[in-house]
Amino acid sequence: MRDLFFLTCGGFVPPALVIRPLATTALKPVFLSNTVAVVVRDGGDIVLVDAGWDAATCEAPVREMGLVRVLATAVRVRREDAITSQLVALGIDPKRVVAIVATHLHLDHVGGVSDFPNAEVIVSESELAAYRRVPRHPAYRARDLARAGRIRTVALDGTPTYGFPGSADPFGHGEVVMLDARGHSAGNVAVALRGPTGTFVHVGDAVHQSWEFGLSREGPSLASRLFAWRSDELKRTYECLRACEVDPRRPVLVPSHDAGVFARLPHAPRAVPSAVA
Repeated sequence: MRDLFFLTCGGFVPPALVIRPLATTALKPVFLSNTVAVVVRDGGDIVLVDAGWDAATCEAPVREMGLVRVLATAVRVRREDAITSQLVALGIDPKRVVAIVATHLHLDHVGGVSDFPNAEVIVSESELAAYRRVPRHPAYRARDLARAGRIRTVALDGTPTYGFPGSADPFGHGEVVMLDARGHSAGNVAVALRGPTGTFVHVGDAVHQSWEFGLSREGPSLASRLFAWRSDELKRTYECLRACEVDPRRPVLVPSHDAGVFARLPHAPRAVPSAVA
């Protein structure tokens, strides 16, 4: 892996009570990121972990999502928040994106797939099955995968790693590893990324905020409870996250929506990328 950095495709500002510990009295709004990992492989092509919203939604969220969804998600996006726009601003041609590894298929994570028609979408078998079983689930949107160029499902086997009970290596080189982190959705995965400056684990929505899986066991947040596929699986994954934190590789855990964690991540390539093709 040549490089690894992280972008956020806009964010969210939900009511404080749904995302803060229930014991807190602080009512100040919490800004949530919408974190996308950008992996630059040795050959120069790019793999994303999640894709955020598409450019059309960033430009006109009410038109693309409907007023009810915009209010329910408390989304905050601008035209320049689209991942395609951010890559171009960094001197990277979006056509170099050859794959998108989806932590899960909720619309805020794969809405941007349509902006990368040359990319293969890689998703766990159980997540795609859940998406197909409940097409009217408010967090799934049929059009998102309908616009995908290619879809590849991956079966997570029983090989434990990074503290998780199952895993899969979609590219076969050990630098991008999908981990069984179900609970938020039936097939939510965390994605371990072994980069040039360390190891990061993008956990999708296994938790919304890092405090939820801490040793104090204050979580889940109200938001995590409301959106969980199964609360027992969610809490099982919390145990996995705690084990992952103390893994000898000392990975940095990256929840999709923890803006505090996002602020401490690299947000641009370490070196000037090759010219836009």
